[in-house]
Formats: sequence, structure tokens, C-alpha cells
Amino acid sequence: MKLPVLARSWSFMRPYRGLITLAALGIVGSTLVTVAGPALLKYAIDEGIQGGDEGAIRRAALVYLGLVLARPLLERLVVVCSARAGERFLGRLRVAAYEHLQQLSMPFFESERAGVLIARLTSDVQTLTTFTRHVLVEVVGSILLLLLTGIAIVLLSPVLAAVVLVSFPLIVVSAISYQRRSHPSYLSLRERVGDTMTSLQEGLTGVRVVKAYGREQAQFERYRGRSRAQVHAWRRISLVNISFFSVISFAQALSSAAVVLVGGWLYWRGETTIGTVVAISLYLFSLFDPIGRLGDWLSQLQSGRAALTKLVALLETPVTVLGGGVELPEGGALRAERLTFGYGDEPVLHNVSLTVRQGEQLALVGPTGAGKSTLAKLLTRQYDPTEGVVRLGGVDLREATLDSLRRQIVFLPQEGHLFSGTLADNVRLALPGASDEQVADALRRIGALARFEALPNGLQTDVRTRGVRLSSGERQLVGLARVALADPTVIVLDEATSSLDPATEALVERALTAVSQGRTVITIAHRLSTAQRADRVAVIEGGRLVELATHDELVAQGERYAALWASWEAGTRAA
Repeated sequence: MKLPVLARSWSFMRPYRGLITLAALGIVGSTLVTVAGPALLKYAIDEGIQGGDEGAIRRAALVYLGLVLARPLLERLVVVCSARAGERFLGRLRVAAYEHLQQLSMPFFESERAGVLIARLTSDVQTLTTFTRHVLVEVVGSILLLLLTGIAIVLLSPVLAAVVLVSFPLIVVSAISYQRRSHPSYLSLRERVGDTMTSLQEGLTGVRVVKAYGREQAQFERYRGRSRAQVHAWRRISLVNISFFSVISFAQALSSAAVVLVGGWLYWRGETTIGTVVAISLYLFSLFDPIGRLGDWLSQLQSGRAALTKLVALLETPVTVLGGGVELPEGGALRAERLTFGYGDEPVLHNVSLTVRQGEQLALVGPTGAGKSTLAKLLTRQYDPTEGVVRLGGVDLREATLDSLRRQIVFLPQEGHLFSGTLADNVRLALPGASDEQVADALRRIGALARFEALPNGLQTDVRTRGVRLSSGERQLVGLARVALADPTVIVLDEATSSLDPATEALVERALTAVSQGRTVITIAHRLSTAQRADRVAVIEGGRLVELATHDELVAQGERYAALWASWEAGTRAA
């Protein structure tokens, strides 16, 4: 595991080093008890049975009984301390990862799949839970047992210790091969798990679209394909593990046979004792049993390592939109000065300059892919421009605190996302400390209070995940109520394209008019009737600002906007 990963992990584990120390002491004590067993048996055989000393047998039995009674207490100490330290470590790691996710900028979320991020905080954390609570403790204990057992064998008989080592080159070669093959396999598995989670998440969140087009079978085939890829990744790991375990089993059998053969020969020559041969034979189980289990634990160690690497990589993802130290003013013109921007190497906006006066309503129009949404992202600082600057009241948005930026400039998407919980809580998202009276007042100001109070539980109605209990128009009203509660200086609005029934559409229009009063409003207009009502219209084409004037002036000019207006009017009459 790379040092940066270990260092970052230790920063989360450091507060629990007291628990870790107690667990380590418990591991040492438990291991010493295990190593003492064969040594006591050797003493009982050589001194008691062979030497005729009955007291030696009693002493060995009493000491062994004391050790056996102490061992469960030591093991309990290890389990309790390691579990507490592990759970607290994972709790801190999980919370830190989610907190960091919330701080990351929109470019990250637009390039990452939601299912992969869910896998990071669920499947990967679960893998680490097993790793920290069980595997890590057992791996440390096994390594210590191997070391102490090896020392005991050497002290008992250097010759037989050399015999035991006959099979170790085979184990070393196999372990190196296993290490080289297993880590990439486990990283691949984490990727496949992320793919499967993505397919599941998309299938569940998009179930309405799937059913609307009767694509259940296609969605199932897509999920099954990714699930099969995950199974194949597990299969590759299993083959690597089986190969390693087979070598360990063969090495143990080879060493056991060699110890019995050479030990018997040494005994007949008078160079060792029966107790020594028996003790070393028992030590072989203490030696190879952890080696065999170490293979299994190494596989889980690799899985934990891969999961930890992914989580730390998430934590190390840089925040690209950082706040400054200046408070944005509660007013002033919004200026875009020579904005240039592209996604990767693909330019989207070219040298766009635009001034929106305080309290003005500006409509952005243009063909699909012209750059309207990208300009809106720059004006709300979801992205920073490659070149140029955006200012509000003369302050560069990059120099403003993020808190004042989000308070003064609000982006309203086509359909605001609703979270599971009450309707009031969803409105309160814009101002977490708002009282029920403030929430009701925000709904009253947009003319929607009576509609929502008519719900079965009024404003305390549980809207369920993504607001499935509300209509599209009602979800738009919740989004507008959030704006009314937040009371920003600038609203950047992506006009909803979904059609509503006439009554609901009229209610949404009145709500939008209400929240727009006295505020600067920039609308990505998908209906030219919206542009007609705006103070001015900016026409974006090919990433450039090609026209900027009032609706009437642009129609009179007879150029790009006039052509769009004529086409829209013709379509409206035909409908």
C-alpha cells in the first residue's frame, strides 16, 4: 500500500491509538499463550514421562490450564478494542468522505457516475468494516505467531528448523506471484461493483421512463451484463486464491514429512528428544495454519486495500471551486467580461461579455448546444472560466466567500430535486434555520400556500424520495418557494420544458413573477414567450454572444432572433 494512502488513513485512526495499543497487547498475550503450549508439552514428555518426574507433569498441566483460562480474556480484549477502534475509524472516514463530496465542485459530479460514488460509501466501506474488525487483527496476530513460532523451533532444534525451511522458497515465490496478481484483480472488482451499483441506481431512479417505453427487459439485460462482469471478476480472484492455497497445503505436507523423517533419525542418534520432535510437529500447525489462513486474509487484505485506495483517492480529489474572503454585496450589476471556457480541449464559449443591470430580467436564447447552460454555470460559479471574469457589484466571484455567493446568486434548475421528508423541510433546504412560519410565508408569497395546505398532512406531508407524491408543477413550485425563502439578489433560471395543465402553468407563472420582483433574473428560455416578456434578450450561437437587445428591437433587426421568433410563432399557430 502506498505511503500517502497509509498516512491519510492513519490521520483518521490516530485518535483511537489507545484502543489500538490495548488490542496489540491482547494480540501479543494471546500469541504467547499459543506458542507456550507445545513447549509445555515438550517439558511434560521429556521431564515428566521420559524423566519419571511426576511433578513436572503436574506443573506443566497447571501452567497450561492457567494459560487456557487467560486466553479467552485476552481474545475478548482484542475483539472489543479492535471493533471499537475500527468502527470509529470507519465512521470518521465515511463522514469525511461524504463531507468532501458535498464540497466538490460540479465538474466532478458531471464526470463521475452516481452509482460509483454510492459504491465508494457503501460497498467499499463495508469491505473496510470486515477488514478492520477481523482481518487486520488476525493478520497482525498471524505474523506475530509466525515470528515467535519460528524462534521457538530454532531454539528447540536448529537442524529441524533448517528442515522446515526446505519448503519456504516455494511459499515465498508463490506469495510474490499472488501479490502481483491479486491487487489488480481486486481493483478491477471494485470497478465492477461500481458499475453494478450504477446500473441499479439508474434503473431505480429512472423506473418511470423505463416503464413508459416498456424497456424493462433491456434494463434487466444491462444490469445482468454488469452483474456477470462482477461475477467474472470474483472468479478471477478465486483462481488466484486457489493457486496460492494449493501451494501452501503442499508446502505444509512436505515440511511435516521431512520433520518426522529427520526428527526420527536424530532421535535414534541421540541428538534430540521425543518431546522436541513432538513440539516441533505441533509448531508446524502453528506455522502453516496462519500461513494458509494468511492467504485468505491476504485476499481480504487486498480487497480492503483496494477499497481504502478508492476512498482515499476520493478524499484527495481537489476542490476546484474555492471561496475567497470577500462578502458579495446585496446588489449591483452582474458582469461577464471576456468569458472563454471549454470542457477539456473542446471550447464551448468564446470571449463572451455581458452586463445584466440590477433588477433586470434577461433571457438567454439560442439553439441546443449553443452554450446557454454553460454560460449559466459560469454566472453562478459552478465552473470557473478558462479566461475572463464574472463580477457582481464589482466583486470578482472568485474572491467572494462561497457562503455569500450561494446566498446572493441562486441557480434554479428545470425541476428542483426533492428529498425524502416533509414538504416544509424541502422548502427549508434554502434556509435551514427557517421557522414553519417563514416557510409558510415563502409559499404564501408565491401564491402556493393554499394548494399545499390542502394536502392530507399540509406542509408536513411526506413527499417521499424525489418528490414522487407531487406533480411536476408542484415540484417546480417547491423550487420557487426555496428561492423566495433564500431571498437572493440574482436568480439564474433554467426554464422547465415539461408541459403543465393550464391552471398549474398559470400558478407557476404567477409564482415566478412573484419571486422575480426586484431581483436580477437570467432565464435560459426554451419558450420564446418567456423571452418576449424579458427586459432584454441575449442570443447565444456557437458559443458566442451574437445579439443583445429588447425583444422588439431584435425582431425589427430581422436577423437570428427574428428567424427564431418567426419559426416559434408559426409552430404556435399550427398547434
